[in-house]
Amino acid sequence: MLIDLSDVAPGDREKVASAVERFRIEAVRETGDTFERAYALLDSYFGPKGELEARDVLAGFVESRGLPYGDGMEGHYRLLVAWDGDELVGVRDLYVDLDLQEGVCIVALSHSYIVPTCRRSGLAALFRAAPVTIARLVASEHPAPAEGPDGPRPPEILLAAEMEPIDPDDIASIIRLIAYGRSGFQAIDPLRLPYSQPDFRELPDGAPWVAIPLMPIVRWLGHEGEAALPPWLAAAFPRLFHACHRQYLPRGRVDPSEVHALRALTRSARPVPLLTLPTGPGDTPHILPLLKDHVHGAYPRLLRGPG
Repeated sequence: MLIDLSDVAPGDREKVASAVERFRIEAVRETGDTFERAYALLDSYFGPKGELEARDVLAGFVESRGLPYGDGMEGHYRLLVAWDGDELVGVRDLYVDLDLQEGVCIVALSHSYIVPTCRRSGLAALFRAAPVTIARLVASEHPAPAEGPDGPRPPEILLAAEMEPIDPDDIASIIRLIAYGRSGFQAIDPLRLPYSQPDFRELPDGAPWVAIPLMPIVRWLGHEGEAALPPWLAAAFPRLFHACHRQYLPRGRVDPSEVHALRALTRSARPVPLLTLPTGPGDTPHILPLLKDHVHGAYPRLLRGPG
């Protein structure tokens, strides 16, 4: 897979260039042995957390040419694997989601897992960069509606990830955000947009549905470092993520999350702040707004996760 280093955040370019030399990145286009191995690797980490779609769901997405969400929205699923020689060492999956009416492309960075022996190798940075190449290709094939005398324009592109709020007892929750910050990402203010992901696990009969609070982390391509998002662009995050969730979950487990996020967002017409991610474990000013105890206050009980 070709990576345009000009699309890579400056802090990641050296690492990505090194990783491109070492690892072979492959797009999985059909079910088979590689798909099964990739799914098993993701499931080993994300399955117990309730954050991974069922195997048959992702198998269907791999073989699909597109996911029609309705209302002018559609998705394109991609499953990437990384090889170090003959060893499968990493998996990244993503959705390129389009709202053709609004002219928005959201690249949902769904899951990423790298085997311990290949961490700090630049592969994680490569996995954050490769979706830009895929997004630009898909977006070029789906121009936004015509605007003014210049005709169709390319859609606005947001690289987007769902990240757990910072747990001060879990240093990894800070380290992940530091890595994304170095890659040009910022957090949409979680109090303005309290996003939550439905729990993907099968629920026992009669068990109440729950959702998992996750912070929206974005990189607005071509606008890195902006202080805020326009509300219509921030609204695309839950609208497109939840349109995808409805492809394999009952509406009753998805709608409450979207209603809550959009209701909070539309209480104000002001631009939505983009928060700087922490640069280290001691970066208190940028850690405090992203702390679990602070963020969870924006959610009702059933959207705060199991327990």
